[in-house]
Amino acid sequence: MKLTKNEVNVLKLLVDNPLSTNQDISNELAITAQGVGKIKKQLVEKGYIKSQELSLDYEKIGIDIHAIALIKILPSVFKKFKNNELDKVLKPTNAIRSYSIPETDITHIIIYAFRNIKEYDSYFRNLLEEFGDHVEIKHSFVLSSGSIIKSSSKAMLLEVLDAWKFD
Repeated sequence: MKLTKNEVNVLKLLVDNPLSTNQDISNELAITAQGVGKIKKQLVEKGYIKSQELSLDYEKIGIDIHAIALIKILPSVFKKFKNNELDKVLKPTNAIRSYSIPETDITHIIIYAFRNIKEYDSYFRNLLEEFGDHVEIKHSFVLSSGSIIKSSSKAMLLEVLDAWKFD
């Protein structure tokens, strides 16, 4: 499904600054704020916009530890636990991103955020206590929040949108 030129331009401005108001975008594109609202609604309906995430400074809000875990979820977990119980493994509160991958030795890569190393230790200890017979943690990499070099795909998305063909 192709987008119109106005839809692409609105999307580019939202990628560049998710906090832009309809009036801000209206001023930039010389269309009405009401028109911007309709375009944003269309972008949501078409599935191009799923949510508007904030980009936060993790250290300032007290998140000092990030972890990347390579996990193998054994098929037996799906027989024993219900989907909402599996959310503790696949979509835990501490997860920033979860990826399912088509591997045999690793089935998921999950990026976590924790306030401190104690919270990290407690989380993985509880995970193994509850799901230890069904989940294997193959690798876990612990990083400080200060080691984040890049956490936005903004530049890549703007480049893709600049090359977009219009209806």
